[in-house]
Amino acid sequence: MTRNLFAKLLGLFVALVAVQALTAVALEYSAVQHASLWAAIVAAVLAAIVAAWVSMSLSGRLKQVAGFARRVAEGDWSARLETDGETGLAAVEAALNRTADRLGHEFTELESSRHTLAVMLDSMQEAVVAITPEGTVRWSNAVMQRIAGALLAPGRPLVHSVRDPELLACVRGALERKELCVGRASLLAPGRVYEVNAAPLPSGGALVVLHDVTSIEAAQKSRREFVANVSHELRTPLTSIQGYVETLIEDPNPNPETTREFLGIILKNASRMNRLTVDLLALAGVESPDYKLSLQPVRASMLLNDAFDYLSGIVGDSGVTLQTTGAPDAQVMADSYAMHQVFGNLTENALKYAQSGKRISFGARLLASEVQFTIQDFGPGIASEHIERIFERFYRVDKARSRESGGTGLGLAIVKHIVQAHGGRIWCESELGHGASFHFTLPLAQPPVARPTAA
Repeated sequence: MTRNLFAKLLGLFVALVAVQALTAVALEYSAVQHASLWAAIVAAVLAAIVAAWVSMSLSGRLKQVAGFARRVAEGDWSARLETDGETGLAAVEAALNRTADRLGHEFTELESSRHTLAVMLDSMQEAVVAITPEGTVRWSNAVMQRIAGALLAPGRPLVHSVRDPELLACVRGALERKELCVGRASLLAPGRVYEVNAAPLPSGGALVVLHDVTSIEAAQKSRREFVANVSHELRTPLTSIQGYVETLIEDPNPNPETTREFLGIILKNASRMNRLTVDLLALAGVESPDYKLSLQPVRASMLLNDAFDYLSGIVGDSGVTLQTTGAPDAQVMADSYAMHQVFGNLTENALKYAQSGKRISFGARLLASEVQFTIQDFGPGIASEHIERIFERFYRVDKARSRESGGTGLGLAIVKHIVQAHGGRIWCESELGHGASFHFTLPLAQPPVARPTAA
């Protein structure tokens, strides 16, 4: 029994010890758990602070990158990112800076090339306009803008800017058929003719080039008229000569008086042809680019007096009197031989219309830097509608009178070229019933130096 009691007491003691041990362990665990909880809280707070700081730092850098991208997109090639070399974004920022440098350099070169191309196209004599595939104006140079005016603007349909059907047809052909189209436009500008070349562009649209061929057209027309006029002037005397020669040949017993009359007519027509040939050669000479003058200082009075003396004997047989109003002693630059031709042609022209006035007047006066010469007749005068055209080749105010007097219609054209080759001007003033005055100028050999006015 004692042994059982001892065993029970021993078990109770062991149980007490175990409870005490478990209690101690529980208290220790609670302390550890409490410490761990605080450590976790502190760690979480620190992590939150670090995360917030990192987030704010990244957000600021990302805002800088966004601002940089916006400035570059707007064309500000000077935009750059500040790199500290410590963050993970430093390499990205450096790469973006290098990209901006390269893009800025390439854009500058592109702008320089575009500006150079624009200057080159603006300096061209031809008009150039680029058209989009939709038919609107993409770009045009200064010449095209001068021709078409303010209506020609980028983004505006070409059909609303120009009204020339041939130009629009060429553009339409280049856009639709993708082939070079050539045409002529005569309605873009008054009095101007343009050759149109419309070529398709590889990227779509078309490039139109307009070349002004007005002068070429005028030259071709003038050449056609010249050939026609020469043919007409030669055909008339040739037909007359042929007719009279055939009559003489076919008449087995020609009347001597008739023969003499016919031979006189033949001689007159042959002389007319010879005169035409001489004037044609003279005109070809003065119109040639190789035409040279032997310019020397000559006194205006000497030029006028020499012409007066030379022509007095020729004019004397016509019943017309030559008179002079004098000339200044100033020296002019002139070719004496060419000036004899000028005075001779102008006097011959005046003789055709001076019969009613019976006199021709020579004169000259000093101007600021030139001497103005005048040859005046006192005949019927010239109507105003003829004044602007009398210096044209083969133009005649009175065709019947001119042909009757043996005129070729080239004399005044020759005079005009000679005077202009001297650096002078020539014009005509006339009033019906009061004769006509032909004026031309020659530059002074030494223009007078303006003297300082006294104070």
